[in-house]
Amino acid sequence: MKYVYVLVSDLNDTYYEQFLMSVTSLVFLMPNADVFLLCDPKTRKNLVGKRSGYEKFVSQIVIVDVPTDISQIEVSRWIKTSMRRHVSGDFLFIDCDTVIVEDLSLIAEMGIKFGACLDKHSLINRHGKGNNIIEKDKRLGFTSYLSNRHINSGVIFCADTPETHKVFDLWHELWIFSNNQNTVRDQPAFNMAIYENSSLFTELDGIWNCQISFNGLSFLANSKIIHYFASDLVLHKSPFILASDDIFRRIRETGSIPGEVIESLKSPKVAFVPETRIVAGEDMFFVLNSSFFKSLVLLRRKLPRLFSFLNRFASVGEKIVKYFLIKKSQKEDDGIKYYN
Repeated sequence: MKYVYVLVSDLNDTYYEQFLMSVTSLVFLMPNADVFLLCDPKTRKNLVGKRSGYEKFVSQIVIVDVPTDISQIEVSRWIKTSMRRHVSGDFLFIDCDTVIVEDLSLIAEMGIKFGACLDKHSLINRHGKGNNIIEKDKRLGFTSYLSNRHINSGVIFCADTPETHKVFDLWHELWIFSNNQNTVRDQPAFNMAIYENSSLFTELDGIWNCQISFNGLSFLANSKIIHYFASDLVLHKSPFILASDDIFRRIRETGSIPGEVIESLKSPKVAFVPETRIVAGEDMFFVLNSSFFKSLVLLRRKLPRLFSFLNRFASVGEKIVKYFLIKKSQKEDDGIKYYN
């Protein structure tokens, strides 16, 4: 089995640094892993000098011809959705923003043809972006939302069969269609391709794509792959230490993984920042997923003085609300309940 990465990167992003850390963690656990790197011609040209450390980990580089009139993110999606055409044999595709935690070879023994994990480990009706998923599908004319499942394309197992080739061809065609409808993301097309070929698809256990920022905690202890980034994290930082921009900067400057990062890669399941809170409950999720909360985060970042003023004002309101809650509790159950 092959392990496949897709890299589209230039000197202004951190995708190469993410890839180098991921493939380092993979080969650390599986020294004989057969790693394939798929990239476009522009990316291949800049993988030199300090950006050539990956060479000792990769078995083969496949340069994929892509249209010259599309953006970098479109190039990435073009290669990703067509990768089945460029790799022979069974493979496990792995996004660059990952850390490998355990030996992955077991997946080849599971006897499946095509598999991936739920996005955010959540059904659509419990998904933080569930309404957006449904609205986007309807706008594109897709019906995969009817399954109540939205699959994450960050980790994909694919056997080399005529049927899976057809699924990937459909994914690529649907992505081209959705991209022409101003939806550059590959997951709507991915899910529609799955929906139309559901008999071939196996939903993998969340340990194969532990999305730690969203509902991944219950899969962390037994995780095989930690997937640390998500587009939803644009407003705040990941709690995962190895997702640090400072680490990526140092890799860029030196061309290698710092020693302490190598040590963290040996036990990544505990590589979290000390100041981390676990948030649960319907009310908290509703607030965190709201535009109001995102506006507050931006306000704190861009206008900290105004945020502090409003926060002081809100603290007065909090005290008033607590006062009346305590009075209500005392009246109902003789003060058994109280609020801190």
